[in-house]
Amino acid sequence: MKKKFRISVLGLELIFGAVVFGAFMCVLNSYNGYREFKNELEVIYGTVTEQFAQTAATYVNSQKIDYWIENGADDEWYETNERLIDITEASELVYVYVTKVAPDYMSRTYVFDTVNHQEKNSKVIELGYVQSLEKKDDYYRGKLRDVLEYSDNYSMFSYKKGGGHVTSAVPLLDTTGKPCAIVSVVKPMHEIKEYKRRFLKSIIIWALILTTLFIALYALFLYLGIIRPILLVTYETSHLAEHHGELTGGLKKVRGHNEISTLAKSVEKMSDDLNRFIIDLTHATAEKERLGAELNVAKKIQAEMLPRVFPPYENHSEVELFASMEPAKEVGGDFYDFYMIDDDHFALVVGDVSGKGVPAALFMVITKTLLKDTAAHEFDPAKIFEHVNTILCESNESGLFVTCWMGILTISTGELKFANAGHNAPIIVQNGEIKYLKTKPNLMLAGMEGIPYTTHSIKVSKGDRLFIYTDGVTEATDAQNELYGEERLLKVMQTIDDKSPREVIGIVRDDINAFVKDAPQFDDITMLEMLYKGL
Repeated sequence: MKKKFRISVLGLELIFGAVVFGAFMCVLNSYNGYREFKNELEVIYGTVTEQFAQTAATYVNSQKIDYWIENGADDEWYETNERLIDITEASELVYVYVTKVAPDYMSRTYVFDTVNHQEKNSKVIELGYVQSLEKKDDYYRGKLRDVLEYSDNYSMFSYKKGGGHVTSAVPLLDTTGKPCAIVSVVKPMHEIKEYKRRFLKSIIIWALILTTLFIALYALFLYLGIIRPILLVTYETSHLAEHHGELTGGLKKVRGHNEISTLAKSVEKMSDDLNRFIIDLTHATAEKERLGAELNVAKKIQAEMLPRVFPPYENHSEVELFASMEPAKEVGGDFYDFYMIDDDHFALVVGDVSGKGVPAALFMVITKTLLKDTAAHEFDPAKIFEHVNTILCESNESGLFVTCWMGILTISTGELKFANAGHNAPIIVQNGEIKYLKTKPNLMLAGMEGIPYTTHSIKVSKGDRLFIYTDGVTEATDAQNELYGEERLLKVMQTIDDKSPREVIGIVRDDINAFVKDAPQFDDITMLEMLYKGL
């Protein structure tokens, strides 16, 4: 198969990055080289100029500084001035001047001042001339202070278009060794301009040569070692995506032991794995569709096993009832049931099997059937639980168990006998009071063989309600993992007034939805409410 050769965007980006990096390094190295060159020149010029200043200081009689300022020039002054002029001309200096600085460093008095004859625009400052230093900055006055107080030499550089100059100052010491005046020398740096030009030209040329060579070698390395293998991997991965996991074999050309060769081998392995996965996925999808169809049937069967006709008995208007069960998965482990045992006894059951899914649903069917069959000849909820518990414990290898609440209402008298096998306490609405019907619960069914259960009894009157539910209600969680809780459920039940059981369950479900919002349902939610209307 003929391959298309395309421009590598990654290659262009890498080469462009190398060019930018090389240019940056060229500029940086040139700048650093120039800076070092400039520092070396300043050291050389500063040292030489300070030596000139020290030489000039040996020509001046420090003992007569104050005399010359007060009385003017004499023969010795003229002789010293001539010698300073000679050193100015011979050493190609611009100025040599000797000054006495005021104690407050705000002015200075000139003692000597020489000007090189080539400086046409400068005039000699006369002996005794007082120059103000008020316009000088603190740095400049500080340098003068360092010379006079600490005998420190200093050099200051000034750069301009023609090249610039350096000014060096040294102390003039009296007979006691203390500074009494300052000898300053100014030397031009005309030749520094040519030095800079030649140096910059040389360093830039060499930097460009080395940078170009580096970029060329780097680009060659990039193409052979990175860009070309990446192009092969890119082409093969595109071919793999377009041809259902098939490769052309071009990855065999990628050699070496670096990350790109590892990537090439990984793509080859991915192709093999992808082909196997497609085959497995095809079988798994077919199996999933089959299981999904079976689960839908199981869901329908489970729903049909729970009573769905409301009101349940047209000839027994003494009891109004409604119930609902919403599994967390396709099928669930929660269940409810109600049935007439005889003409005067009405049974209510709500249970919750541990776990979810198909195992819990099967265990629920067994438990529900056993409870109903046992209640056909037994009116005591505790004895019903004991009998069912014994049967469930006999072959419970899966370790499942059931929490269950069961009540048997004598319609004629309003007596309600009930037992609780580890289940949530239901809510009873009686005489205007809404509370949990709490008793000490017994162990859940199928938990342990031989467990005794207790039957409790209460009297219900006309208008009393009983709301039974599973823990999927109170343990419903929102996005912050906060529980719906028993307290919130009780507050909702306090708002039902004279609502029908169907409306009550709808109100509770709406409140649960408002609480959890978009959080997923983790447990089955089952609710049953009975309203006793009496005879």
